[in-house]
Amino acid sequence: MKKITLNLIIILLLQSCNENKTIKYLKLNDNQTLKKGEWLSSTDSLAGISIRENKIAFFKKMVFNSEDICGFSIIDSIHKNDNSEKKIGMFLLVVKNKDTTKYKILKRSEKLLVIENKGTTETYKFWR
Repeated sequence: MKKITLNLIIILLLQSCNENKTIKYLKLNDNQTLKKGEWLSSTDSLAGISIRENKIAFFKKMVFNSEDICGFSIIDSIHKNDNSEKKIGMFLLVVKNKDTTKYKILKRSEKLLVIENKGTTETYKFWR
């Protein structure tokens, strides 16, 4: 019985070594633009996002300061096996000094941006 169990364990270990390994990596999305202008929160019409060039600022009460302006990038999360590559998700990386915040992009269009961070989902609609 011990011999059979040992043989099964060895077979399982050898088989797991032959399985395709998934490589996970990030790459820049081909489309790095978000529509320039103001995007208002669907829950608070005085809060939102301002986009200019490759800069982003989150605002409250329709105001933000210069230190609120950050750079951003849109990246894709990719899982690659030996014979396939699959896009798992899209993320908005907001970079402020040496601090980076990652938001998962759930929906992105000309008029709507839905992002998630730490279990909280925010919806922004393009205003002007």
